[in-house]
Amino acid sequence: MYKLFIDNFANIIKALLETFQMMTIALVIGIIFGLIIGILITITSKDNISPNKVINNLLGLIVNITRSIPFILLAIILIPVTRFIVGRAFGTLAGSVPLSIISVALFARFTEQALKEVSPNIIKSAQAMGAKKWQIVIYFMLKESRSSLILGYTSAIISIISYTTAMGILGAGGIGDFAIYHGYNMNNFKLMFIIIIIMIIIVQTIQILGNYLANKLNKQRK
Repeated sequence: MYKLFIDNFANIIKALLETFQMMTIALVIGIIFGLIIGILITITSKDNISPNKVINNLLGLIVNITRSIPFILLAIILIPVTRFIVGRAFGTLAGSVPLSIISVALFARFTEQALKEVSPNIIKSAQAMGAKKWQIVIYFMLKESRSSLILGYTSAIISIISYTTAMGILGAGGIGDFAIYHGYNMNNFKLMFIIIIIMIIIVQTIQILGNYLANKLNKQRK
C-alpha cells in the first residue's frame, strides 16, 4: 500500500490542491456573507436589539431552504447559475459556486446559534452603557460568542470538506473526483482506502485545532 501511495503521490497532491482551491473560495464567501446574514437573523429576532419580523423570517427561510436541499441536488439545480457566473458547469472553479452557496447557509446558521447563546443581560448592560447597535454586535455579542463561533465554524468547515469531496461526482475535480475515477471505477479499493485515511487525518486535524482554539478562548474569558 505504501508503494501505491508513492506511485500516486503527485496525483493525490494535485487532487488535494483542487479540493483546497474549491474550499478556499467557498470558505471566504461563506464566512463573510454567512456572518453578516447570521448577525442579521439574530438581531432582527423578537426581543433583540433591532427586531424586524419581515427580514428575520425572509433570511431564516432562505437559509432553511438552502440547507434542506440535498447538496448534490442543489449543485445540479444551480448548474445554469454556475454556467452563467463562471462560463462552464464543470471544473474546480464551477464547483465553487454551489459550495459557496451552501457555505453561506451553514455559516449563517452557526453564527445565529452562537449569538443566541449570549446572555440577554449582557446586551441589556451594553444598552444601559449607551452602546450603539453595531458596538453591541462587535464588542459584546461577537466577543462573548467567540468560543461557540469557533466550534460552529469548525463543524461547518468539516461539512464543506464532505461537500467538496461529493462534487467529484459532478466532475468538479478534487480528491472526490480522483477517488471515483482512479479508485472506484478502476476497482482500486486500496487507493480509495488511502484517500479515506488522508481525509480522516485532515478532518481530525481541523477538529482538534478548532477544539483547542475554542478551549483557549474559554479560558481567556474566565
